[in-house]
Order: sequence, then structure tokens, then C-alpha cells
Amino acid sequence: MNLHVPVPRGQGQLTKTGREKCFTFPISLFTIFCFLFYIILISSCKNQKPDISKIRVDLTVERFEKDLFSPDTISQDSAINKLIVKYGDFFFFYFNDYSNNWKIKNDSGNAWHDSVITYTQDRTMRALYDSVEEKYDDLTSIKNGLTSALRYYKYYFPEFEIPKFITLINAPSHGAFTYGDSLLCIALDDYMGPLFSFYKFENVPQYLIHRFSAEYIIPNCIQVLSTHRFPFDPVGKKLLDAMIYNGKVTYLKSMAMPGTPDSLITGFSKKDLQWCDENEKEIWKFFIAKNLLYSQDPLEYLKYVNEGPSTSGMPPQSPGNTGSWVGWKIVSSYMKGHPEISLPQLMREQDAQKILTESKYKP
Repeated sequence: MNLHVPVPRGQGQLTKTGREKCFTFPISLFTIFCFLFYIILISSCKNQKPDISKIRVDLTVERFEKDLFSPDTISQDSAINKLIVKYGDFFFFYFNDYSNNWKIKNDSGNAWHDSVITYTQDRTMRALYDSVEEKYDDLTSIKNGLTSALRYYKYYFPEFEIPKFITLINAPSHGAFTYGDSLLCIALDDYMGPLFSFYKFENVPQYLIHRFSAEYIIPNCIQVLSTHRFPFDPVGKKLLDAMIYNGKVTYLKSMAMPGTPDSLITGFSKKDLQWCDENEKEIWKFFIAKNLLYSQDPLEYLKYVNEGPSTSGMPPQSPGNTGSWVGWKIVSSYMKGHPEISLPQLMREQDAQKILTESKYKP
């Protein structure tokens, strides 16, 4: 899966002041009313979703797996040629980019056509296709969810060009991924639910199995679009840079999918999120005490911002990728304290230390 990200929630402390000092000078009821009205107005504006009613998104979804496994493709060479015309280089990318070899014809002219037919008639592939077809014959709900998320995305990034979406099975890459600059691919067989029998043979890690569900399709697509649009260059970077980068991507996802549960936005299970919330202060102390934030050794710091069954050095019940989780908390705190900063400005900001300092993050 092209996934990497995290999340928690801080706990504030309430303090009390002496009531005997509250009225050392007169305050009119009108003044109090105005002040309260201002607070409510600011709060409501801050939590209000942007108006996307006038933003148009023309979403195109091509069903590559349906075309490839259709009866016509299996029985007609001309149908395969039509597939190549329709999907271009992507067709050969799907078959491991053996375009040069496949285009070399033998005496009969059908050598590579026969290879395609053999592939689509394979019993395992047919069983996989039939299972996916049963679950994802109709993609209306997914299209609607994608359209909504992309409208929010274009609200923040008006110049963004909506890619064409292609669904497929048994993809060269897992989950959602980009092909070039204009295609976003969705491997539907990676979203069949944790109990799907094929996953047992693929040895899918148990700490990731919860993400192999339909509700993760749209969050994964938005993440892939974001990391493709705003790539991370690890050369010369520190752990803090990677934490803040992952945090920015997660924050972007939350803005493009308002109201979506944190578990879907971050990729963490509800249980892992709860653990992070309850141990936020200790997690932060761990990174500070170990002097990890400014480590420039990838072998040292990547284990804190990549997937894993747990985080090295933390209790066994900790999830992996806690560094990215902290990064999201820092970025969220930074944006909360700087409402004047737009989402594009945040994504372009490369100074991770600035974001940390101005976030005033103190769990």
C-alpha cells in the first residue's frame, strides 16, 4: 500500500481564578454580550466547511479489469488491439512493461495476444476477478465520494488538474498509485476487506490488514495525489523534516475530506489512535530524550515514520509510524495558531523547524 501517516489528541488543563477579583471594574451586559457573540462567530467560521457548490469536477473512471476480462477480450485478437488503443502504454505497464517483447510478432502474428488470453483464462486470476466483480460491480458510491473529495481539493488548489482514474486487479503496485501525471490507479483487489481469503496467501501484515477495506479507497487516493503533487526529497533531511512532511499530507487529507473519521484520514486503527492519544506526552518525551528530531541518518530515523507492527524503543502495544502521528499533531497546532496561512502555503513551506517552533506544540 502507498500509505504512510499517523495521529493523536492532546489533553488540556483547566485552571480556575479567584472569583473575588472578577469584578474589579464594571463591565456592561452589552459588552459581555458582544464579546460572547464575537467568540461564537469566530468559532463557527473556523469550523465551517468551505462552499464547494460551484466547483465542478468531471470524474472519469475506466474499468480496466472489466475490459481485460470481458468475453470479447478472451476470444478475439481485435478486442485486445482495442484495449491497447484505449489504454496505450498503461496496457504494457500492467503486463510488467514488456512492450518491446510483446510487440515482436512470430510467424502467426499472435504470440503476445496468446499470452494475454492465457493470463485472463488463468483459474486463479478468474477467481480473483469474479470476487472483485461481485463486490465492485457498481462504483457509484466510490465515485460520489471521490467527486466530493476532489471538489474540496480543487477549492484549495484551483489549478489542480483532475486525473483520469483507472481500476484494475493484480496491479504492479498495491492500493492506489499514480501512473505518469494524468492517471490514478486503484487496485480494487486490495480493498476486499480483512477477511478476504486471497490475503492469507499474500502474507498481508496483520497491522495493515484493517486498511484493506473499501472505506480506505478515497483517503488513499487523496494521499497519493498529495504525495505526487508535493513529493518529499529525503536527501539531507532530518527526522523532523519527515515528520512534518507526513503531518502536512495528513492535514491536507483532513481538509479534503471534512468529517471523515481520524482512523481513515491517518490510516491508524481506532485502537492505535487511542493508544497514541493516551500516551502523547510520553511519545514526545521519547523523541526529545533520544535526540531523534535532528537525526540525519535514514537508517536511524526512517523506522519512526514508516509502517511497522510497533515503534522501535516504545512499548509493544505502540503502533508503528508514531513519528508521522506526532508530525500531524504539530502541523494541526501550527495551522490552528495561524489561520491566515492557506493550505497551499502550508504545503510549500519547507522549514520544518519553523513549523515546530511556531506551533507551540507542548503535549
